Amino acid sequence: MPPTGRPLQILLVSAVLGGSDIALAQLDGNVQWQGVSHTGWNDRRPRVPRNGESFVVRFQTFRGDVSGVRVRIEDGSVQFTDASVIGSRGPYDLWQATVPSTGSSTLSYVLEVSDGADTDYYSAKGMTEDLDLSQPFVLNFTTLEHAPIGSAPVSGGTVFKVWSPASTSCTVRGTFNAWAGNAALTKVGEHFVGFVAGAAPGAQYKYYFNNSVWASDPRSAALVPTGGYNSVIVDPDAYNWQVNDFSPAPMEQLVIYQLHVGTFAGRNDPKGSTPNPSRYIDVAARADHLASLGVNAVMLNPVNEFPGDFSGGYNTVSPFAIESKLGTPDQFRQMVDALHARGIAVILDIVYNHAASSDNILWNFGGAQQYFDASAVETPWGAQCDYDKAAVRQYYIDAAETMLSDYRLDGFRMDAVMYMTDSANTPQWSNGQKIIRAMHDNRNNRHADKHTIAELYIDNKWATDPTTSGLGFTAQYQNEFKEAVRAAIFAAGSGSPNMGRVANVLDGQGAGVSGRSVLNYFELHDDCWPLNGTKRAVASIDTSLPSDDQFARGRTKIGQSFNLLSRGVPGIVQGTEWLEDEGWESSRLDWSHKTRYPGIFKFYSDLIALRTSEPALFAESALSVLHTNDWLDVLAWERHVDGGGSFVAVVNLSNSERTDYRIGIPREGRWVVELNSNDLQYDGPGGGPAGVVPVESVAADGLPRSAMFTLPARTMVLLRHIACPADFNGDGLVDDSDFVAFIAAYNVLDCADPSMPANCPADLNADAAVDDSDFVLFVGAYNNLLCP
Repeated sequence: MPPTGRPLQILLVSAVLGGSDIALAQLDGNVQWQGVSHTGWNDRRPRVPRNGESFVVRFQTFRGDVSGVRVRIEDGSVQFTDASVIGSRGPYDLWQATVPSTGSSTLSYVLEVSDGADTDYYSAKGMTEDLDLSQPFVLNFTTLEHAPIGSAPVSGGTVFKVWSPASTSCTVRGTFNAWAGNAALTKVGEHFVGFVAGAAPGAQYKYYFNNSVWASDPRSAALVPTGGYNSVIVDPDAYNWQVNDFSPAPMEQLVIYQLHVGTFAGRNDPKGSTPNPSRYIDVAARADHLASLGVNAVMLNPVNEFPGDFSGGYNTVSPFAIESKLGTPDQFRQMVDALHARGIAVILDIVYNHAASSDNILWNFGGAQQYFDASAVETPWGAQCDYDKAAVRQYYIDAAETMLSDYRLDGFRMDAVMYMTDSANTPQWSNGQKIIRAMHDNRNNRHADKHTIAELYIDNKWATDPTTSGLGFTAQYQNEFKEAVRAAIFAAGSGSPNMGRVANVLDGQGAGVSGRSVLNYFELHDDCWPLNGTKRAVASIDTSLPSDDQFARGRTKIGQSFNLLSRGVPGIVQGTEWLEDEGWESSRLDWSHKTRYPGIFKFYSDLIALRTSEPALFAESALSVLHTNDWLDVLAWERHVDGGGSFVAVVNLSNSERTDYRIGIPREGRWVVELNSNDLQYDGPGGGPAGVVPVESVAADGLPRSAMFTLPARTMVLLRHIACPADFNGDGLVDDSDFVAFIAAYNVLDCADPSMPANCPADLNADAAVDDSDFVLFVGAYNNLLCP
């Protein structure tokens, strides 16, 4: 049945997964329509059934929502075949049914989907409550018009289909017919389609239109740049996936690592040298590095085919083809597989706002300007395709679906969205918006657990509002966050950071521009790209090589602490974890930094581990600014969630130590230093708070209690709240490990004893002495007298 009214808490859960109805999925006599999907061109095996052969129909429903499915088949008579669940992925059950062979030249089918007594139907029209045969899925074994656009290898050859409405004839020529054979395709509507015997995976080919014009396949999965971009036949189902049930972490739990495949590996690399540029398989071989850092998503700079061997990737030749210099499509899948095996999602940067300014395979396609206006719309980086044509819009929509389905990507970052949606940048803005909305409607239906991020700088909830009123992105760049943080970090050199401006953006900018709806960052690729005239923050702060003085270390750690501890989804660029001081497009990461700056790596891995595991630090958890001092450059804020703990971050961004500095403390209980960026273990100069923080009943910052701190220059201190004194090790549990740890500390009776850890962990009542009163407090709590 169609979605019905539902309580608020269900709506909130649904919003996390792209506005879907996954929260209602159960065997309750009500099919959740949003979860049912079948794309004919992508969900049949073989992908192009021929000659009436038997084939498999695959589709998906929300997990646990459907009790049974039948496929209604009509080929002159009507028959049914039962479907069964063959697995699951993310929020979906995966189903398949086998359609028997037929002697008919045509066949149609619809899905009959049941949840108990509720039976609904799915056809090319979508879901209907009653059987509707006006738009069934149709196979025509004579014309093969049911083939996907592009090349689809099948038994004995390949079926080709290409859109070229202005052409009168088309043949396929390639290595399988010595580039001269007469493999003619038949025009069906605006497409040419046909089967070519002997054309097997690995073969190269081109289309030959009107007996005069050669053209690459715009939807080929691989291109060969040498020799004019020959297309390559690729079997999208050949790769043997090792991880079949991966689903990315919810958006609010992500820490995103921006990665450029070509420069990621090979320089002073303990894994060994690699070709330059490095490849997909090189990233796969170093996936353990990313796992040890603790990130749970990588955001790849574009890896769709681009001109030349070295590029940032923002000059896309084809949104379907995988960049050949970095490896094959299956090697790309191997990289995705390796990252998934370590719990790391893969988000791809896609460039749909313009085509490459050189090597444009769509220009004058088939001898006519079919993909562009007669007078092409120009952007600063290249011509924009003609979004006003439905087939061109579908080209991009299908490219997104192909990357999500065939390569199992976990989402997208969309480049320069404003050049698709803003009337000031393109006259095609309304149809550019249609592409984005259709892409998200498909995501919500087929990939509800996947995430999309808009490179937009408007800080407006329109970007993340549902597609009925907005663009439908999961998140957008929060421009004011980046600008405020970067301005403060760089102004700190002259002692004039605007801490109030930072305080104003830590919590976001209201509904749709905070929490899981924003990507926060201190530095991503545009901010350290020599091509843009920018460089790494460490190199801007310490202009003398190797750009690693205490000013560069301290301030960048604070900048990233603002990022990782704010109310948003944090992103970092490759090399952040070890003070990389060079750019990213042409300069390879220097892996010697990992051993040169082990404390920097430990700082980020420890902080990221907290960010991905502590509910109080997730993107949606509450944030309250406790203390702002623009005169002394000190800022403190709390992250908190009911039942999930509390943390307080204290930052001194000044170049001077702040002694006897009082800050209000938001909650009763024990507070301990979880992390101190100035600590020697984090390659800091040492000094600053450690251990238990003595809390006094002295009002400050509008709170009834406070603590006095000594804050070294350029330091971030993170405090953890331990509500129960018996939870001595702060793991959220009260058990024997707490008793053992407390007794070990209690046996050092004198806080002045030099062997005693800083600030006396066993001094539970913070009176500067470890004595019987602490023991009584602990045992009382341990026996559940103080910890209900």
